[in-house]
Amino acid sequence: MNRIKALHLLYLTFAALSIVPTAGLLAQTWTAKGPVPRSEHSAVFDSATKRMIVFGGLPDSYVTQSDLNDVFWLQNASAVNRYLSWVPVNPTGVKPAPRIGHTAVYDSTNSRMIVFGGGIGRSSPCENDVWVLSDANGVAGTPSWAHITAAGSAPAPRLVHTAVYDPNTNRMMIFGGNGCFSGNFNDVWVLSNANGLGGTPTWTQLAPASTPPSPRDNASAVYDPTNNIMIVFGGAHTAEVWVLSNANGQGGTPAWTQLTPSPGPAARSAHSAVYDSVNNRMTIFGGNNTLGVLFNDVWVLSNTNGVGGTPVWTQLAPAGAIPPAPRAAHTAVYDPASNVMTIFGGTIDSLEIPISDVFTLQHANGL
Repeated sequence: MNRIKALHLLYLTFAALSIVPTAGLLAQTWTAKGPVPRSEHSAVFDSATKRMIVFGGLPDSYVTQSDLNDVFWLQNASAVNRYLSWVPVNPTGVKPAPRIGHTAVYDSTNSRMIVFGGGIGRSSPCENDVWVLSDANGVAGTPSWAHITAAGSAPAPRLVHTAVYDPNTNRMMIFGGNGCFSGNFNDVWVLSNANGLGGTPTWTQLAPASTPPSPRDNASAVYDPTNNIMIVFGGAHTAEVWVLSNANGQGGTPAWTQLTPSPGPAARSAHSAVYDSVNNRMTIFGGNNTLGVLFNDVWVLSNTNGVGGTPVWTQLAPAGAIPPAPRAAHTAVYDPASNVMTIFGGTIDSLEIPISDVFTLQHANGL
């Protein structure tokens, strides 16, 4: 991987950060090259260690013909004033099959990453399996994979869906996606006891009131745990914003509502979204449109959940001489303590050849 000296910029600044070795990291063996370039992978953020945990994805077909099922930590993932470093992780247990277009959510209290679905065989067939990576941040022990056998009727196999996690009830919510051979979905499913602790994980399909969003893939979703609201943006090359109340299936009948914020980002898919739950602000980055045009714009939606104020889009204008290249099918994580968004990988051209660069955005919520 090319080394790029970190840019120490001020207000709303993208920083392209170098990936260099750091000594003495949990006695792990790291490589200066880091993970191979990839897209359609997953990433979660551990606030205790400031690690981004990356799993799987689609590599460059000219380098390897198979999907990925590797795990990497990005050390100091939300740092803007020091070098970052990649650490390969070698979990114990049977690994999930290599896959793309899956989702991962994170239980930070118990350091457990929950993976659902995705496509194998470089896109199909699709899966609807659930895997948990325990000790995912490596603090309490060696990370370990376990396959979760959930009760109840499971969602149809799918990829490029969305998933959010409610830490208050240990529930994962799945929305939409593509069935590989059966088109797009607009269904909502809840997995209770999602982290595999405290009881048998069980699938339940929700039946929200009101008209739902149209079936879609490659959307983004974030979750407001205080108000139990899931917010969905874009997908299927739209610019729609939808909120699902009682999204975890508790507290009342779930209901879809389409929000109509001020004019904002162009319609897109395969973008990323992160959420500042304290300030109720969602930040989106990148994606592509129906013509395959790639974006590297940044937008913030204030009053994201539609409660207590009118949602308003604002486009940010980050400083810095080296912004990220326009891209799609990347990942983004958010550190609320430092108000930094970190993006990794994705594709930056019409050939959909993936890359492996890392960028951080300071003041990511626009405040």
